[in-house]
Amino acid sequence: MVLLSRTVAMAQDVTEPALKAAFIYNFARFTTWPAEAPAGDHFVICVLNDPAVAEALQRAVVGKSLTDRPIVVTPVTPSAPKRSCRVLYMAGLPVSQVPDVVSELREAPVLTISDIGGFTSAGGMTQFFFEHGQLRFRIHLESAKRAGLQISSRLLIMARPQ
Repeated sequence: MVLLSRTVAMAQDVTEPALKAAFIYNFARFTTWPAEAPAGDHFVICVLNDPAVAEALQRAVVGKSLTDRPIVVTPVTPSAPKRSCRVLYMAGLPVSQVPDVVSELREAPVLTISDIGGFTSAGGMTQFFFEHGQLRFRIHLESAKRAGLQISSRLLIMARPQ
């Protein structure tokens, strides 16, 4: 919670992609994946349609690890398989296409995050939005539970209602 608060407080000193990258990293830090989730050699954060956030994330996670695995940031396309991702951040899609991407991962242990309006209503887990110049977020807890993910209460208290 302290890290997210610090990130919000520093929002005026950083770019929007860097701020989103910090939030994405912290969402991953405060999420627990099921024991049966595919392990792999790396903790993979996938980014769909946002090269600026992908670049900011790569800078933010250098030398860091999650679930005892080094973090790798991977750009993906809409048609690419995404089940190897632990986190999928997507941007730049019409909200009408969100259900297609989300349904592919419906019960997979992949934390889905976006800034697309209506993302959580379309089945996504976490949605960014700006409110009074500050980056805020919503969490659709049922979508996370269906995927076997456990979101920390520290994040849930900071989330805005749907």
